[in-house]
Amino acid sequence: MIKYRKFQFGWVITIIFLIVIVWMTFAYVYQWGNNPVDKYGYIFFMILFGGILLGFYGMTIIVTDKQIKIKLGVGFYTKKIDLSTISSVNTMTYPFYCGYGIRIVSNGLLFNVSGRHAVEIKFKNKKKVILIGSNDWEKLRDTIESNIIKNVTL
Repeated sequence: MIKYRKFQFGWVITIIFLIVIVWMTFAYVYQWGNNPVDKYGYIFFMILFGGILLGFYGMTIIVTDKQIKIKLGVGFYTKKIDLSTISSVNTMTYPFYCGYGIRIVSNGLLFNVSGRHAVEIKFKNKKKVILIGSNDWEKLRDTIESNIIKNVTL
């Protein structure tokens, strides 16, 4: 049963990639520069940037009574976390330079498409943590904590 479901739209990522796609289209159509992009180069870059945009335009976080599921974009990348492996959950604010997408941070992985707040998940058998960036971080933390407690008592 789904206890929490939230979709976050990545405005910064979407705007940046749309600007790049529009700029590349103008550069191709008007053949800007000394060595303009040919048809195959244009197609390659449109597929590349379009794929990145589809992969990171947003993030869906789903918490059930058994797991946490993080889906980026249309679902090219999905991460599942079993609630029974979690030892603790905290909230934190991370520096702006950590960026967006799937990022390697000093103590683990960050999944983020907007904002600077995250839920930090620590595991029982691992030193690395997972940070889930969210604009609804307190509710996400509370939902995960309540489901961890329910799994322990069952």
